[in-house]
Formats: sequence, structure tokens, C-alpha cells
Amino acid sequence: MVKKMANKEDKQDTLNKNESKKLNDKKKTNSPIEKNKIKQKSIKKKYKLLVSIVIIICIIGFVWLVFNTIFTEDKVKAQLIIESGIVKVKHGGSWTIAENGMDLYESDSIRTEDNSSASIILFKSSVIRLDKNSEVTIKELIRDEETTVTIQQDSGRTWNAVTKISGIDNYEVQTPTTIASVRGTAFVVIVQENGSSYYGVSHGVLNVSGVSKGVIKGSIDVSGNESVFVFIDLINETLKKKPFEMDEWVIENLLKDKQFVEDFKQELYARIEEYIPALKAEYGISDQELDTLLEGYILGYFDIPEDAPKWIKDLFKLS
Repeated sequence: MVKKMANKEDKQDTLNKNESKKLNDKKKTNSPIEKNKIKQKSIKKKYKLLVSIVIIICIIGFVWLVFNTIFTEDKVKAQLIIESGIVKVKHGGSWTIAENGMDLYESDSIRTEDNSSASIILFKSSVIRLDKNSEVTIKELIRDEETTVTIQQDSGRTWNAVTKISGIDNYEVQTPTTIASVRGTAFVVIVQENGSSYYGVSHGVLNVSGVSKGVIKGSIDVSGNESVFVFIDLINETLKKKPFEMDEWVIENLLKDKQFVEDFKQELYARIEEYIPALKAEYGISDQELDTLLEGYILGYFDIPEDAPKWIKDLFKLS
């Protein structure tokens, strides 16, 4: 009987000690010092990953820069791709039938007809797609200390996909009633017969200003999945955003953009191929993570791909 009582007391002492230890551990974990240590470890881990990403992106950028520097003289600033039908170009004074793959220059105008469409490739890495019955003029095409592209759209519908990797610092679209400026985005522009203009943004940010007789009447920032209509007879009214309703033509262009980025990504892979094993070994990144970083470098991470690993999304929220 005495032995049983002793065993019970020993067990109780053990339980008390365990409970006491758990309580002390909990107090330590909840203490400001411990919380700070945990936070510091988390920050250091994320910082290390972020530094790794920056280094990888710098290597990718360096390889791209060296390649482009070597071939700068051969690099076409703008090229016309005829998608369908007859496309016309005005270089100088008169309209002539365009040739597929021809180079385009500052002040050139491009026009599609009833059953034709075309694309303008800028610096091999950004694109303007013209729907039927559309007309644009390349007002500025400058690559100096800064790269500037100004497109005047007089009629019709265009899709503009401007990537970060193109190096375009200033991209502007002018219509009879608006001026819109961007850096790295994808959007549609529609100019009606009376000059009213519509903008719909897929991703990125577009600054749209209403213009009348050369005077800016008001401006608004239009972000992903938003749109704005600038009516010529309401040019003095406050600009208002609405949801961007995507039709089949827009969806088709988004799919083309995806393929355009994929093709460009494969070109980048080819250029950094010799560095890939070292990058993966040094920074412990997977094929999927490297693929995400390459896509992010091209797009500028205006939209992180939906299938990107969670830690990459978390890092870009942190940064």
C-alpha cells in the first residue's frame, strides 16, 4: 500500500514537472526576446532567398545585356508582321502595299483593311497588334540614354503588350482624345470614328489623360481588369473606371501574349544554358522556380504567374 502511494506520488511529480516545463517553454516562446529571435530568423531566411533571386536575375540580365550589346547594330527597332490580308504602309508621302517582315521607322504609318490584320514587333520583345480597319503611326522610336516609343492611333483597335525586357522606358499611345503612358503592361485601345477612345487593361498600370485641343482635361490610373471610356463630347467630365470586359479578340491576344513570352523565355534559356547547373547548385532552386524567375524578368513581375511557388509570391509581397 505504501509502495503504491509512493508510485502515485512519483507519477504526479513527473506530471507536474512536465507541465511546468511546458509552461516555461511556452513563456520563453511568447517572450518578446524569443519572438524577436524568431522574427529575425525569418527575415534572414527571406533576405537570403531574396538576395539569391536578385543575383540570379542580375546574371540573366547581364547575359542578355552582353548579347544585345554585341548585336545592337543588327537589331531591328520595329518590324511589321502581316497576319492576314493586305496591309498598307506610308513611308514618306504615299500609301503602298506592305511586305511581310519589312522594317519600320519613325514617322511610318500602318493601316489594315476590312479583312486584314498585322503586328508591329518593337525591339524584338514587345508587340502592337492591329485589328481590321485600324491605323497607327510610329511618332517616336528612340533608343538613346532612354528608350522612348510613341504611337499615334487614329482609328480601329490595337492590342499593346509592352514587356520590361524590351528596355522601353517611356511608352505612350496618343488618340484624338487621349494620351496614355505605360511601362510594362498589356492593354487594348479602341478609337471610334468620332475620336472617342476606350482603354482596357489586362495587367499593369496605365495612366490615361483626356485631351482637348492639346490641353489635358483630367487623368486617371487604370489597373489590371479595369477600363475607361473617354467620350469626345464629355471630355471635361471626370474620368471613371469600369470593369474590363474581355471579348474573344482580347482573349485571343492574351493567348498570343502567353506564347510570345514562352518563345522569348526559350530564347533566354538558350543564352543562360551554361549557367543553369551552377545557379541550381549554388542557390538551391528548382526548374519550376527558375522558370518563374525567367518569366518574371521578361514581364517585370507585374503579375506573378499563378503557378509560381508560394515562397516566391511571399518574397515579392515582402519586397
